[in-house]
Amino acid sequence: MSSKKIILDIGNTQTKLAVFIDENVAEYYLFSDSELFKNIGNFISDEVIISSVRNENFTNQVIGHFSQPLLLSSGTPLPIVNSYKTPTTLGNDRLANVVGAYSSYPNQNTLVIDAGTCLKMDFIDESNHYIGGSISPGLRMRFEALHTLTDNLPLIEDVEINQLIGNDTTSSIQVGAYKGMLAEISNMIGQYERKFSNLNIILTGGDLSSFSDVDLSQKNSIFADELLTLKGLNTILNYNVQK
Repeated sequence: MSSKKIILDIGNTQTKLAVFIDENVAEYYLFSDSELFKNIGNFISDEVIISSVRNENFTNQVIGHFSQPLLLSSGTPLPIVNSYKTPTTLGNDRLANVVGAYSSYPNQNTLVIDAGTCLKMDFIDESNHYIGGSISPGLRMRFEALHTLTDNLPLIEDVEINQLIGNDTTSSIQVGAYKGMLAEISNMIGQYERKFSNLNIILTGGDLSSFSDVDLSQKNSIFADELLTLKGLNTILNYNVQK
């Protein structure tokens, strides 16, 4: 019998909500806070997982709409081995991403690149051990840093991906932030490829579209998956339901 599950990934400004039927996404929504509480009553299931970066009060309001949801934490049982030295400081999104990578490529070396508010890279090896990764500023954080930490540089909202040489201040910032981040990603992929054989590379995150059509690897194909975090949460939920 097919199982209906509700997956919530509560971010700082928006919540991703997905309805899974077995391993497949049947419905997907992106809600603001007000939209979430307006619509959450329409989603009913005995199998629910919640990942939240919000404060306890907000998270508890969401939890209260469900009977016995699983709240993801550092103590939640996982289908992988978490070898991160400080698991209590590990973001739920990073954890869910590597579990999503494991569910797609079990027993394989896989690098997850999450291009969002921060640029996060996380690696799970062929023994299904999550080793760790790296965190650096994302695109918009780079724009904001240039504006905030200088007196005269403007705040840039748009990303320019087609130019190599900026011919004014705005385009120079656009090119510098984007090409710099692109070079960082390409360089890191190269280092992982030299160290780990048969490497899978998965690209996800809010800025996925800015990088998904770029040739970032000389050796391996890059797979784009905007729902990787939600798929990882679904895998964690399945693992705990079956225990």
